[in-house]
Amino acid sequence: MLVALRPDNIFGFVARRFTPRTIFMEIGAAGYELALRAAGYVERVYSINVSGELFRNVLVPCNLRLVFCDGVHIPVPAAAIDLAWGGDFLDHLHPGEAREHLAAVQRGLVAGGEYLCSSSNPGRVRALLLEVGFARVACYVGALRMPWPIAARFPAKLVRLSAIRA
Repeated sequence: MLVALRPDNIFGFVARRFTPRTIFMEIGAAGYELALRAAGYVERVYSINVSGELFRNVLVPCNLRLVFCDGVHIPVPAAAIDLAWGGDFLDHLHPGEAREHLAAVQRGLVAGGEYLCSSSNPGRVRALLLEVGFARVACYVGALRMPWPIAARFPAKLVRLSAIRA
């Protein structure tokens, strides 16, 4: 039985890619749980947020950097991020902004770096990822990797995308 990715399932999906040297970026955090939890497993975490309200009264580990921005232009060092999780952040952007956002994500990723995301319209996001120049886009249903024609038959809330920077 497949289940939608709840926050604990999201951590498992993302954490399989962690090493002690991973530089991880969470974009548009709906909460701070993923970034805080990731900080215990990786070298550095960038938590990209449009508001500082989420981190009020939260003790932030020394390897977690809070970055407040518009979410389109992401001020992180170029070619520094190994792994990024965007959740459904792309669903909240206009198409033009989504392209700018993905260009900023690509700029921040190392060659071979991975951008993971979800969407209420995974077909549109998959096409956009390929359009902006990601080298490969893989589809996951739950934790299982599958070809897009099969993944497209599942409910969108179960589909996750993985895009690799060339």
